[in-house]
Amino acid sequence: MPNRIIKESIAVSEKIASLTDFEFRIWVALITLADDYGRGDARTAIIKGRAFPLRESVTQKNIDTALHSLASKNCVSLYSVDGRPYFCFPTWSEHQRVRTCKPKYPGPENADRDPRHAGACDNSPQFAADCGLNPIQSESNPNPNQNPNPNARARGNGAFDRFWTEYPKKVGKGQAQKAFSKVSVPVETLIDAVQRQKGSVQWQKDGGQYIPNPSTWLNQKRWEDDLDSLNMGGGVTHGGAFPNSGPIIEKLPAASDGWWDD
Repeated sequence: MPNRIIKESIAVSEKIASLTDFEFRIWVALITLADDYGRGDARTAIIKGRAFPLRESVTQKNIDTALHSLASKNCVSLYSVDGRPYFCFPTWSEHQRVRTCKPKYPGPENADRDPRHAGACDNSPQFAADCGLNPIQSESNPNPNQNPNPNARARGNGAFDRFWTEYPKKVGKGQAQKAFSKVSVPVETLIDAVQRQKGSVQWQKDGGQYIPNPSTWLNQKRWEDDLDSLNMGGGVTHGGAFPNSGPIIEKLPAASDGWWDD
């Protein structure tokens, strides 16, 4: 499996804080075991063998209890296909990169029955995208489009127009559309970030001179920028001067003043 991303924001997540230590360990283990679509084998024997092979004190019953607790707290979804249990992360595509269009495990749209637990995935395109599924494959389409971005269709055709209307720098629209098509986060997330960053020091400085081009902002995932860093009064910005800074070194006396004679 590829390397996975765990963001530092989990430190202040109330949902994650509500987990017991063992539930948190299971949650992290499932992230490492999931395929590129956030799905995995939920058989307790498999999880124990792959995540806790040397911990005899961890039992399958412990794992089963933790799995159902995670599902009740909306951290994972549990479902079965042909009698075999699987798990799915509801917001996988918002935090991980989908590297392949072919999932390793069946999705909840193929479940024997509707997933019973809170936070479970259903068959709507948006929810399918949240689980890291290809929303086109989630529908009855015999010829699915192999779009590497699982959220592209789920966001709708007007999503880019909403982003473009909100973004303050209207340059390179074609490049921005191309970059937007590769982004797998909801358009609401992008718009919220733009609205917050509009009021930052960097974006307001010199009439918006330092606002990134929209394609650059999208390609570099600038919606994840720390707002505090954009509001800092000091530091060099794009090779410019130090904003709000005064003289750093006082002028030295001339050599004729004889300041070295003492």
